[in-house]
Amino acid sequence: MYGKSTSVWKKMGISLAAATVLLAGGTALAQEAQPDNAISNWLGKEFTVASSTLNDHMPTGGKLTFIYDGSDDVIRICTRTVPNQRAPWKMDFSTPCGVTMNFTRGTRYCTVDDVKTGNAEVLSQCHRLRSRDVAMRPAKVKGTVELNDMIAFPMVLDNGKKGLAILVDSPARVTEGGTVIITIP
Repeated sequence: MYGKSTSVWKKMGISLAAATVLLAGGTALAQEAQPDNAISNWLGKEFTVASSTLNDHMPTGGKLTFIYDGSDDVIRICTRTVPNQRAPWKMDFSTPCGVTMNFTRGTRYCTVDDVKTGNAEVLSQCHRLRSRDVAMRPAKVKGTVELNDMIAFPMVLDNGKKGLAILVDSPARVTEGGTVIITIP
């Protein structure tokens, strides 16, 4: 009788150990990377390109959604074409969720004026998303692709809605090239 009792306890011990391992594994899966709270309110919402001085980079009227990909710890930009946008999405933006950005936490949110001014010291204090080597339009030299750096600054607009200002290239050069403003309609 004593031998059977020991066998039952061994089986229960093994079952409890297996259950503990499974629970610990489930907890590890549940702890997948999460987006930073400073950007989370901009994720999963569809934005519209409201204005752009760079219409050949991002078409006015086009729709974008920023989503968090926890497996790669990046923000993906997913575009959608709508009938009233100025032009189709091109190059990397024409690929579903083909552009990825990395989030950098700053000390505050920028304003539209901060972004348009282009002061690198001010912009370095702002929350921002950055992507390097994005093909947005064909290059002027036939057979080549123009790669751009993109910086997106999440903003709370005057009307209280969420928006983003996007600079293309580096802040030092972009102030000459223009800004893309996207908003929630």
